[in-house]
Amino acid sequence: LVLLDFVGSMMVLTMPKEGLDLEDDEGHDGAEEFGFQLLAAETILEMADYPEFMPSLCSTSVLNFLCIALNQVPAAVETVTHTFVKISSDPQNLQVFLGGSVGDILESFFKSTSCHRPTNPAMHQQWALNISALAHCANSMGTMIKYDHACQVDLMTIGSIFTSMSDNLRLISELSRLFYWVCRKSQDLFATLVESAGGNMEGLDTLLYSLVATWKQSVDLHQRLQEGSASGLEDFLIDDLERTEIQFGSEEFIHKKEYAEMRLCYMNCLLWVLLPQENLRWRLKDFGLKDLHFAVELRQPNLLQVILGTMRHLLDQEHAQQCHQLMQFFGEQLLIFLDLAIRGKFPDSLLRLLLDAVSILSLQRDMQKLLATFNIYGKLNRLVRKYRDRNSNRDHRKIELAVLRVMSQVAVHPAHRLGFVAKDLEADEVYPPREEFEEQLEGWIKRKDEHCKTIASLLLNLFEEQKFQQQDPSRLETTLISIFDWWQVNSTTSYERDREVSEARTAISLPDRLKVAMMRAEEKQALTSMETMSSCAPYECVVALSLFSRLALEPKFKRLFYNHLEPLLACVCTGIAAEAREAAATLANLMWAPDLNQEQLVCWLKFDGSSCLTVDAANVLLPVRAGDPKPVAIGQGMYKSTWGVEFVSDSCLTFHPDGFKTYNVPALLTTASPQDTFMNTSQSPYQWYHEPNPRHFTISCWFFWPLCSDDGLKSREGGCQCVLLQSSPPEMLIQIFVHFDKENPEGIWTLVDYERTKHAIKTPKLNPGWHLLTVVSSTTESPAQKYNGTKFFLDEWCKRLPKVWILNDFYNLGNDLSRGGRKPFGLIADFRIYARCLSDDEVRKLSRAENTDKHPDQIARRLAELDAATVLVQRLDVLDCAAECLRALGSLATLSTQRAKIFHVCGRQLLRLMTSPQPMVQRQAKRLLNNLS
Repeated sequence: LVLLDFVGSMMVLTMPKEGLDLEDDEGHDGAEEFGFQLLAAETILEMADYPEFMPSLCSTSVLNFLCIALNQVPAAVETVTHTFVKISSDPQNLQVFLGGSVGDILESFFKSTSCHRPTNPAMHQQWALNISALAHCANSMGTMIKYDHACQVDLMTIGSIFTSMSDNLRLISELSRLFYWVCRKSQDLFATLVESAGGNMEGLDTLLYSLVATWKQSVDLHQRLQEGSASGLEDFLIDDLERTEIQFGSEEFIHKKEYAEMRLCYMNCLLWVLLPQENLRWRLKDFGLKDLHFAVELRQPNLLQVILGTMRHLLDQEHAQQCHQLMQFFGEQLLIFLDLAIRGKFPDSLLRLLLDAVSILSLQRDMQKLLATFNIYGKLNRLVRKYRDRNSNRDHRKIELAVLRVMSQVAVHPAHRLGFVAKDLEADEVYPPREEFEEQLEGWIKRKDEHCKTIASLLLNLFEEQKFQQQDPSRLETTLISIFDWWQVNSTTSYERDREVSEARTAISLPDRLKVAMMRAEEKQALTSMETMSSCAPYECVVALSLFSRLALEPKFKRLFYNHLEPLLACVCTGIAAEAREAAATLANLMWAPDLNQEQLVCWLKFDGSSCLTVDAANVLLPVRAGDPKPVAIGQGMYKSTWGVEFVSDSCLTFHPDGFKTYNVPALLTTASPQDTFMNTSQSPYQWYHEPNPRHFTISCWFFWPLCSDDGLKSREGGCQCVLLQSSPPEMLIQIFVHFDKENPEGIWTLVDYERTKHAIKTPKLNPGWHLLTVVSSTTESPAQKYNGTKFFLDEWCKRLPKVWILNDFYNLGNDLSRGGRKPFGLIADFRIYARCLSDDEVRKLSRAENTDKHPDQIARRLAELDAATVLVQRLDVLDCAAECLRALGSLATLSTQRAKIFHVCGRQLLRLMTSPQPMVQRQAKRLLNNLS
């Protein structure tokens, strides 16, 4: 028949004659002609079951005939639309629909056909055909939208059918599928809902109420069907069109039950798609929406594919990641599916889709912790073994690659690979189990798959901390630069470039990337990991950036990354959320314990503004103020500016609630995962690659002489003390102070060593004004200060104290709170603590500084020049990125020149994030606001 062009011959015989009309005087001939067309349509419907006929059925002549029959032969509407369903079931055929304007014809029929049951019995038969045709029509249009083929759908028709609460199960099922794909593909979901509701907010509420009511009906019917008996199904055992009885367990019953499950599936997935929209979510909640988990009970492969596809889609959407509870629900359900797959109760054909969803889930830090909690490493290893046993003849590489991707993301979570930021792990405990995992990685490196080899190689580099500890940075520079270059080529940052720029791969400037980021935000088209997979390596790049963020904490590697700040900012701008998060973490870590010359600055209180009292420019501590220190008087500030704060009675600054030691630096600001708190991240001290010597540290502080302005304190009987530093409770030892009495009106500087011995130091007379105090504690092992003891400097004058060391434990600054806060030090500025010994030359340079040009904040200044504030603000909408971006912004805000700008670009967002349900987002927002104000 195909060779004889049976289809073409049939088309010639059935073409309507010109001017023929069923209502003309020769009505019998017209009816006969339309009868032939109906017969031809029915024949084509049967032929659509045979792939041999499909090329002929996709021809222009056949499609034109079907469109004409749909418009002119009422009795053929069901047959024609059913044929379109069969043709569209193969996505390769959809292109011909566009050429033949089939989509427009379907949309016209869909819009013009009423679903209301007629009161006239004579019209019932045609109405039943129309309802069935509407269902087919919805199916075909849904398929076109699913595969991104242009198809106009009258949204008001969809809205009106839902609000009419039609009792036709098949129609609502197909309509749910159509509306699901319309909403999932919509670039502006809220506008789509409003248009479906007739363009007004009252109609929107009605539509949402109807969707919730339809969902409740679906759940109720699902629960009754689950009981497995006819009892309670009286309303279901009625044909929706003919109103005839359906026998329980009959073919009709099974068919209708399939539509009930289809409605449950698509309504559930549709509501999942709506939930991330904040302006829809509260409305749905008010209308009683709940129990959005019933779809995951379905086990039909075609419905499971829809459910998993929806989860994968939403997990990859930045706006959906705002809904932490939804993400957690998806994570828990995916783990249940994994357990089913291990037991062989999940279709192997959907395993890749399941693992893709878990892979995308694993890109989020909070979900990495969830997966680790349920031992994802053990589950995936068991799954691979079971899959190999069941499918020994299949290629396992793609399954194993997906498994490796999940494991790699879980492994790079800071709490899983760095014991000092883990709440529940010992300092040397990691997840997955390191020895076993490294053995697997060694095996993956030997595979032919380049993705597996790259991920395994990067992870092994990340785990080899001993190599970075022992070797000089210059010896590692070649390796690190090669990784950095590889990352730049394969980063999702380059996705926009690959898609829109010529093959010459012209570099896009950072300002242009900012424009791209702003355009995406305006169009609500965030980049997803799935769309970048073809030309980028998102999972590998996240691992590479995790390595960079770890090395960025170490003083000896900061200069290396300083030369690559622009690519990191570009990644924050236009990379996928997970990459942007790790790039922001790298930037924040570069500003932690700055700066470029391995200063190991672990505390830097600039006091560079009247209210900037608790701002640590080293970005290590979160100091706490007590009382009300006085801002410096106008014209009296350090560096010809407003630097300075005067500690008066009852006022001081606490470095850390547990005290602060330069060799046990708190790690609370080395990472920021949304669900963490500062309690989590401060459980253990930071682990330096080279552990500092407890006796190697330097304290420097500019002070204004004379010290305390309260003459009443100095005139007290027995004199007074002006306390600069005090150790932690319970002893609260005063470590550095100046004693004034009648015999020593100029004051005696005193150090108290670790053995509690006081060392009074006779110093030159000081002129009124600013002076630099520097205390260098060292041993002969120090490369910069080969001295066994403490050097006490006032400006460039030095007093050596051999074999004297003050206690490396600092708690209070500027007063002695153990004695009622009555020993204030006075006016100070630019207070620093280094975890190393400064050389005499470095002390001399500090004392001669006239401005801030040489201050150890060159990284922050360079970031400010690159407009980092505007870049980092672009990713505050995604909670997974927001915590790290806020951490970086908080560190950048230690530059006084950046404070007004940062508040200008994100002030409102910042106030909103301070009430975030995510603990670390809330804490980092408050830290940033503190540093700004």
